[in-house]
Amino acid sequence: MLEFREKAGSYTLGYGGDVFNTAVYASRLGLDVTFFTATGDDRFSRYLVESWLKEGIATDTVRIIPDLTPSLYIIKTDETGERTFHYWREASPFIQWLLPGEYVQNLPGKLEGCQCVYFSGISLALLSDDDKALLLQILKSYRGAGGLVGFDPNYRPRLWQSSADAEAWIDRAYSISDIVFPSYDDEVLLRPERSKSNLIEHMISLGVKEVVMKDGAHGATVNIGGQSQSLTAVPVETVVDTTAAGDSFNGGYLSIRLKGGDAISSAEMGCKVAAKVIQHSGAIISDKVKLAEQMGSE
Repeated sequence: MLEFREKAGSYTLGYGGDVFNTAVYASRLGLDVTFFTATGDDRFSRYLVESWLKEGIATDTVRIIPDLTPSLYIIKTDETGERTFHYWREASPFIQWLLPGEYVQNLPGKLEGCQCVYFSGISLALLSDDDKALLLQILKSYRGAGGLVGFDPNYRPRLWQSSADAEAWIDRAYSISDIVFPSYDDEVLLRPERSKSNLIEHMISLGVKEVVMKDGAHGATVNIGGQSQSLTAVPVETVVDTTAAGDSFNGGYLSIRLKGGDAISSAEMGCKVAAKVIQHSGAIISDKVKLAEQMGSE
């Protein structure tokens, strides 16, 4: 999505989006990343694709839909770094991502070349029910052939018809996922009657192998095989903007885990990356120094 950051009555153009934010930080930390999405063919769409290429992200799997333009959001942060968003998603090209055609026919084959496929609850929410079911079926087949599926539920109530609808689809996504990255505040919003341990048990009961529960300044909890371990967050003196904190955590986690690292080391990297990101404005920090080098020096 196009991102406009408001400050002192003026706006700065950037870009962001939950799955894409994770892709950027994973790429900056040394993973080979391919982005599956849809966009239009106007100059703002070209700006997005060109920006993604500069991040080292492959875009040959982006579906270009004629006569469409990107969706956008405006973000404003208060003095504590907390965010206020205004979204224009109604005409998002991603809504048409899985319309029948050659792109969809070739999608399973494209996914076969990936070590891990990562998606989110926002990805699901924007699609029609038929396309939700299609995506989950494609990912189930991919997983059955040996692929790894990662999922962040990223629950946003306004994107769903009801909490019951969201809960049903998110549980279906859990059931075909290996690693999940729920945020505790999102899960409590969706399932307020459940404790943190009960939420984790629920995900494991659906077949999830690895639960990474993020809890903001309280750190994270990693559960594998029914065994949980908690990690503390990296202290930050001044929080500028919490946008993409969870997304960047996921990118940091995957950057270690997919290269053979253990879950705790992966979560520690996630905490370090998130701590760095929240000290900058916007979803994508503008620092040009390679993130991997920065993390290695801290």
